[in-house]
Amino acid sequence: MVLWFKESDGEPLYSYDIRGRLYNQPKLWSSPLVFGNRAYFRGGATPAVLMVDNVLAVDAGVYRCRVDFKNSPTRNLKVNFTVIIPPSRPTIYDAKRRDRTKLVEPYNEGSNVLLICEVEGGRPRPKLTWYLENVVIDDSYEQREDGLTVNTLTFPNVGRQHLNARLVCQASNTNLAPPETKVVILDINLKPITVNILNKEKQVSADKRYEVECKTTGSRPDASVTWWKNNRQLKRMAKNFSENNETLSVLSLVPSVEDDGKYLTCRAENKRIPDSAIEDKWKLNVHYVPIVDLKMGSNLNPDEIKEGDDVYFECTVTANPKTHRLVWFHDNNEIFHNEGSGVILSAQSLVLQSVTRAAAGDYTCMAANSEGKGTSNPVSLLVRYAPVCSERKDNELFGALKQETVSLHCSVDANPALVSFHWTFNNSGEQTELPPRLYNSHGHTSTLNYTPTTDMEYGTLACYGENAVGQQKVPCIFQLVAAGRPFHLQNCTVANQSLDSLYVECVENFDGGLPQTFLMELLELPSLTVRYNISTNRTPPYFEVRGLAPGVSYRIDLYAVNAKGRSDVTTIETVALKGQAKFTGESNSLGLSPVLASVAAMSALLAMSVCGVLAVLYKRHLNRHRQLPAKHAPLSEAMYAERSGQCTTPVKAEVRPAPEPDPADDADPDIIPNLYERRPVSNGYMSLQRPGTGEDDARSEPEAGGYYADYRKKDYRIPLTNSYHSLNRVNKGVTTRACSPAAAGVTSSLTAHRLRPEVVTTSHRVQESCI
Repeated sequence: MVLWFKESDGEPLYSYDIRGRLYNQPKLWSSPLVFGNRAYFRGGATPAVLMVDNVLAVDAGVYRCRVDFKNSPTRNLKVNFTVIIPPSRPTIYDAKRRDRTKLVEPYNEGSNVLLICEVEGGRPRPKLTWYLENVVIDDSYEQREDGLTVNTLTFPNVGRQHLNARLVCQASNTNLAPPETKVVILDINLKPITVNILNKEKQVSADKRYEVECKTTGSRPDASVTWWKNNRQLKRMAKNFSENNETLSVLSLVPSVEDDGKYLTCRAENKRIPDSAIEDKWKLNVHYVPIVDLKMGSNLNPDEIKEGDDVYFECTVTANPKTHRLVWFHDNNEIFHNEGSGVILSAQSLVLQSVTRAAAGDYTCMAANSEGKGTSNPVSLLVRYAPVCSERKDNELFGALKQETVSLHCSVDANPALVSFHWTFNNSGEQTELPPRLYNSHGHTSTLNYTPTTDMEYGTLACYGENAVGQQKVPCIFQLVAAGRPFHLQNCTVANQSLDSLYVECVENFDGGLPQTFLMELLELPSLTVRYNISTNRTPPYFEVRGLAPGVSYRIDLYAVNAKGRSDVTTIETVALKGQAKFTGESNSLGLSPVLASVAAMSALLAMSVCGVLAVLYKRHLNRHRQLPAKHAPLSEAMYAERSGQCTTPVKAEVRPAPEPDPADDADPDIIPNLYERRPVSNGYMSLQRPGTGEDDARSEPEAGGYYADYRKKDYRIPLTNSYHSLNRVNKGVTTRACSPAAAGVTSSLTAHRLRPEVVTTSHRVQESCI
């Protein structure tokens, strides 16, 4: 039997009894006031043990085990039972007594971490230790009287390497049970490490759009990227993209002229970390079209410039890059340096010496660089001058009938425009002032209503204007004549012509002082029948005719007509309308096969080769005959005697019946003498023979020789013809004729033949005998 007692209590708290029982069927009893159902004794174990579940602090004490044996003395054994009370789970606070285990708030990079770990209870009092991952960083703790054990951790300058690191607070008072722990994972806000503007151009052009990229890395959370131009932030102009702890910002930049020399700054910062911003700067080199400003000379009064004064302009140019050209313009016309005309260009100034009213207008200067051309503001030059006629028409004619009122308009140019007028009349050298009641003036125009009543009131009317600068030097002249027929039309031309239409333009002339119309008559040639008659009152006059017959020629007469009659005619001579020829027959195309075409080409080449050989043979034959001795040159008298009944070869190529050729000649054509062809012919022409007369035949030999010598001096020439004449034989192409009655007296003597020149025509054709 086993009995368990606690300290000095006389009452057992647990018994194990096997008396009268089997060993494995003991009687167990546990005091309900102590262990109750929590205790169980294992008698079969070695050694035997009392198992207590759910040990309580009150269970601690000295226990005595008494064992009663059946045949042995009782034994007692004391056991000191110590109960260890583990501490509660630690609680971690920050400096503001906030539970860091429940508060998710990151620390900023570079800041100090202050954490307080507290644990309650524990018997014996626990130890509190701080670990960074598995490394002890603080094992100092404080045990307070209120039962708290406290360990305050100060972790300075947390950095990027501490991100997501584990800080562990561990409370332990025994090795019999695992220690109580509390973990804090460090969440750290990190500063950006780098920031770079990726595309820094050496220069940019004003008013052009550029996409500028800036990249920053290292920030947690993602960095805030802003763009600044000098000290002004550029808002709503950039887009940011973040990935893998990197942020890319793309700025849409349109630089202006004012941005030249300014700094464009990309700034990256972590908004949660003060003073975490880093920057990258880019100095802008903005190229722009020159900015040009034009001013008149500072000591000039623009409202007091008159003819003869000197004027100068100053052109101020701002440009990047520098300008390479500066040009001046007057009313959009370029001005060139000309000292003789008083135009002086120097650097950025323009000097006009002794200006005239022609110099008035708008002046601009234009500067150019690699970016383009910049034009200045226009500066108007107003030149004050005395009145001059606005339309200079010397002796402009006006026609008027007697008792007819004519309105003459005198318009002048003047500056200032406030002009007073007076009119004069002159006929035959006597000039008189016209009374103001006859004319009225408004601005720079005066209108004279003049009514001639007699012949002496036709003449020259002159208009003078005067303003603050002075009086008009050269008046506006009007010639008033009695009304008559209009003058003829001028410069009439056919401006356009087609197969069946004409377009005629003219310039009107003086109308004779009366309204005029214009008339065009179209006369068909050669009959001069009037086909069209067109009139118009348009000025300048023009006429258009359509539907004309093609291939017909016309003459065009044009007139001006008024109430006094018709002007002199203006005529455009023959105008021919060309018809268009058209082929209406069927096309008969002969198709050749490639083989037949090749044979034809070869035949043509062979024929050309034969002709070339024959030409060479003929030329050699001709040269051989020209080189014969002179003794073969004269002909026998018999030869001329046979020709006594015939005339010499005529010069004109008249077709005459030719005598029959001698059969003897045909029998052997190769021995035909051709002595005439051996004669040299100069320049392809021969002397012209005068027809013979009876008187000529009566001349003596010297006279005849003198006649022909004189006739040759006149150097009459006739062209070569394709005819031959030799030895009573007429070759192909030779024409002869019988002697006419006028030539009956021509002698056939040898002397006459020798004295007269032989008229022989030559040809380059190959003779039959040569062939």
